[in-house]
Formats: sequence, structure tokens, C-alpha cells
Amino acid sequence: MKETDKSQPAGTPRNEHMHTTDLTALAQELKGEENWQKTGRGSRTVLKSETLRIVLNVMRAGSEIKPHQAPGPISVQVLQGRIKFITGAGAVELTNGKLLTLQAHMRHSVEAIEESTFLLTVSPLPSKA
Repeated sequence: MKETDKSQPAGTPRNEHMHTTDLTALAQELKGEENWQKTGRGSRTVLKSETLRIVLNVMRAGSEIKPHQAPGPISVQVLQGRIKFITGAGAVELTNGKLLTLQAHMRHSVEAIEESTFLLTVSPLPSKA
């Protein structure tokens, strides 16, 4: 029998070794949520550990993620649509299948040019004690 909960809606049950997620189904689920209706955005953490965080993001055309910075290096992989990724060094458009990497603590923002789905991967740096 499959285990299901709100944090892992589209995939196989979690075990300590492996987990799969249907990203297409999860993106559709996010687009049905109240946050999508209000803001044109949605996200769900697919994996979170001390060393790795993977987040699926959906954005309606014209929506944006305000300038911010990540606690470690990131990658952004567009699965569907077109986004503009903006840093102090410039802007780049990313489309289906494109991957961007960015060093830790670099201020950036994201604008959806088309309705888009992308995976954000963050590798948080260890905290300074």
C-alpha cells in the first residue's frame, strides 16, 4: 500500500534509499492550489537534507520572484516554458532543457516570460559556528 502525504503527493513512498517523483503531476497539482490562483506561483520541496534541497517551482507568465540570495550554490533547470534569470552581472533567458548554475550568496531574481516549470537545486553551505 502506498503512503501519501501533502509533502510527497506525486511519487513512490519514501524510503531511506530512494524516492521518485512525477514532476509533471506535481506541477499540475501546484497549479490547482490557492497560492497559484492568488500569486501565479507555486513551489514544493521534493527533497530536503542538510546538504541538498530540490524544489519544483511553477510560475505564470508575468509573475516574478523578487531579488534574494541562496545559502549555497544553486542550479536552475527549466522543464517547461521560458524564464529570465537576473543577477547584478546581467540576465539570461532559459527555456526547456536549459540549466543555469550560480555561486552561493549571489543576489538574483526570476521573471516568467511564459508559464514555466523549473527545478531549483540548492546545496547549502555549512553554517559558520
